[in-house]
Amino acid sequence: MMDPNLLILAGDIGGTNARFGCLEQTAEDGWKVHHFAKVKGADYPTFEAALQNYLESINVKPSRAAFCAAGPVEDGYINLTNTDWQISASRIKEIHGFEQCNLYNDFSGMTRSIPELADDEFTIIRSGLPHKDEPILVAGPGTGFGVGYLVPTKSGWHVIASEGGHVAYSPQSSLELELLQILRRERDFISLELISSGKGLPVVHKAVCEIHGQSYEPIAPDLIRESALSGDTVCRDICHIRATATMGAIGDLALTGGTRGGIVLAGGVSERMIDFYMQPNAMNRYLHRGPQSEYVRNIPMRLLKSPLAPLIGSAAALEDRS
Repeated sequence: MMDPNLLILAGDIGGTNARFGCLEQTAEDGWKVHHFAKVKGADYPTFEAALQNYLESINVKPSRAAFCAAGPVEDGYINLTNTDWQISASRIKEIHGFEQCNLYNDFSGMTRSIPELADDEFTIIRSGLPHKDEPILVAGPGTGFGVGYLVPTKSGWHVIASEGGHVAYSPQSSLELELLQILRRERDFISLELISSGKGLPVVHKAVCEIHGQSYEPIAPDLIRESALSGDTVCRDICHIRATATMGAIGDLALTGGTRGGIVLAGGVSERMIDFYMQPNAMNRYLHRGPQSEYVRNIPMRLLKSPLAPLIGSAAALEDRS
């Protein structure tokens, strides 16, 4: 039987799904995840209800807990950006008797996981030449758009959480400028997240339909991607707009953060859209940086594939403070 004092209860709470696991760090294998579970957030009225259901389903009670969630952390409290849930570290400790309960932004957890993961948890997008003593950018769209920076220090890794997904959308082509004008009819600010993320897809889809003089009918994301690859004009433009917005932003964030240590593309949308990100029109949006083009050209870029990364990163962040 596992010693609960050696386990960390970790949670990855997104706008759509919540993932839980009991994590154990071993000298031989690194982080091991026990009792992994994934639930739909819509099935539970509160975070406490989802957590209680998970704890009742396992036969062990860890002594410490670490949760990362999609929203900024303020004084041990998270009000999730894309759902009605709230998480309070002090309330969770009081209810369940944890010795320690820490909260992190979801991309803080994702970001902190990067040095803990094996090479086979990534797909190489660009090989590049990493600078070992410089920051790493971890960014990409899921339900929202997350951005984190991983900074090497003498005492280990330091994570800088950010709300970089909410920077302004930066259109470059005539199609993108037309999209911006349509969206600004009803919004006074158009963010990168709105264009690139899962929650913004219907908004972009409606606008592109208007540009092409077609009526809007909802289509599942996977069908939009399939139709784009088959030559459908509307779906092709939707995917190209989202891919160029993402890769342009990755270039901006890399320059801003000086992330010559590497770039990691993360998030569920990144995994599903990677073929579009690698197409010349999108990759060139990343590469073409005027006089600083060589700066980004040599940065290694990888795609994160591990669904357990935020759990591992949250547990590692908790250990960093122990």
